[in-house]
Amino acid sequence: MRHTISALTWALAAGLAPAALAQAKPAEPRDYSAPAGAPYRAESVVVTTPMGHTLAGTLTIPNSASKDHPVAAIVTISGTGPQDRDESLGFGGYRPFRQFADSLGRRGIAVLRMDDRGVGASKGTFKGATPEDFVKDIRAGLAFLRTRPEIDPKRLGLLGHSEGAIDAPLVAVDEPDLKALVLLAGMAHSLRGALRFQLSNLIRHDTTLTPTKRDTALAHVEDKIDSLTAADPYMRFMANYDPSPTAQKVSKPAILILTGETDRQADPTQVNDWVAAFKAAGNHDVTGRVLPGLNHLFVPDPDGFPGGYAKLPPPLKVEASVVGIVVDWLSQRLK
Repeated sequence: MRHTISALTWALAAGLAPAALAQAKPAEPRDYSAPAGAPYRAESVVVTTPMGHTLAGTLTIPNSASKDHPVAAIVTISGTGPQDRDESLGFGGYRPFRQFADSLGRRGIAVLRMDDRGVGASKGTFKGATPEDFVKDIRAGLAFLRTRPEIDPKRLGLLGHSEGAIDAPLVAVDEPDLKALVLLAGMAHSLRGALRFQLSNLIRHDTTLTPTKRDTALAHVEDKIDSLTAADPYMRFMANYDPSPTAQKVSKPAILILTGETDRQADPTQVNDWVAAFKAAGNHDVTGRVLPGLNHLFVPDPDGFPGGYAKLPPPLKVEASVVGIVVDWLSQRLK
């Protein structure tokens, strides 16, 4: 008898980002203001897209920025599922993009982070959109930054997490002037393989299954993926898209690839393959690292199973050393 997999299991197997697993819209109001005494300001902005909808966001700008002294800037790209501008988890206080924006702002780099289309104060429809659509939204964010006199249009970069790390190279293919890409917990190979990796991990962790039912479920992983992708345009795109050929077209921006050693959503063994794909494009500034003891959220976690995120001790934050690696690397590349 074929094992019936729960909706949560399928959400995890589909690679949904943490916020989608907890709650798409956090219950508590979000504060996007700058912390007291921060050397930067936080400005609420609205980005108009060529597709006819607007995206609400927060632009953090160092106090030193001006028309005469423009600064470098980063656009953040969230993972799978409807995400707010902070890529909030919905529990444990996890707001990674706020962390990065704060640290980068203190180092003189502006950050634009936006609610996904149809999320928070953003307009448009999320359901039915594919990464090809989200890439257009990110390009609109870059176009917005180029209109700001305090931002240096020649020093722009992207920081993507999970699916956002897959979307960033798609943006870069048609944005040759970008200076840097930070790819956190992304994937180098066919995303069908990622679905297989994730779903198999979920089945192996399911303590309610008998050994026989577990073997049966594992034997039908491909059938489940076929069923899922046939019914949903987004999943069909994800299952058929291979990030490596895109990487082989990205020759100019410097690239930093980081994945946690215990990541059970993005296979850490793919980091070297992704580095090789970017270098095949002639890119000479590509760094890839697997970071010990960290999960898909870049939070210390010896197991890394997504179903255990809610059990990790709060507050959940990106490990300080990871933020340091990213900020130091960007500070060098965006000079």
